[in-house]
Amino acid sequence: MADSPTELPRDPDASLVASARQGDRRALDLLAARLRDRVFRFVLRRVGDPDAAEDLTQDTFVEVVTKLDRFRGASRFSTWVLGIALNLTRNHLTRSPQRRYRMEPETVLDAVPDRTAGPHDAARGHAFAAAVRAAFGELPAESAEALRLVALDGLEYRDAAALLGVPLGTMKTRVFRARRALREAMAAAGQDDFLDPD
Repeated sequence: MADSPTELPRDPDASLVASARQGDRRALDLLAARLRDRVFRFVLRRVGDPDAAEDLTQDTFVEVVTKLDRFRGASRFSTWVLGIALNLTRNHLTRSPQRRYRMEPETVLDAVPDRTAGPHDAARGHAFAAAVRAAFGELPAESAEALRLVALDGLEYRDAAALLGVPLGTMKTRVFRARRALREAMAAAGQDDFLDPD
């Protein structure tokens, strides 16, 4: 069944966006300040290089300024900005094919042991992180991106679907299948004891 149109949640950036579109430079600066760290982390997860992530973050906001009149409010403003960042990141990775499918370590995925953990726990944590990265790397690109957006970037399903330009049901299916495949791969690697049930 097709997704029925529903009202989008109120965009917390709406008033600043309206002011920025009227030429209010301060509103534009506030939007950039509000979203900059989020965009940087979003890009860094994909490229793994802080310098490249910084450059791509700056490029994102240059595009935001030049394309602001094209924002139609069909999604949250932050989702639209992340869409620009995602496109720039994909272009960057296309130019660097050796990095295209590299899964960079994530705080969430690394299972970094606390400093009081013994060597056994530290080794288990590193083995888990390596298994997650390997399993993630085996996912189809569309499923991996869907799971990354929802599980790592913290986007709501609706926002992730808007960012990728797919129906909400498609996004939910991709994330469900990715999680299932990840669990199966982790179980096969003997690492499923770290995973919490859904």
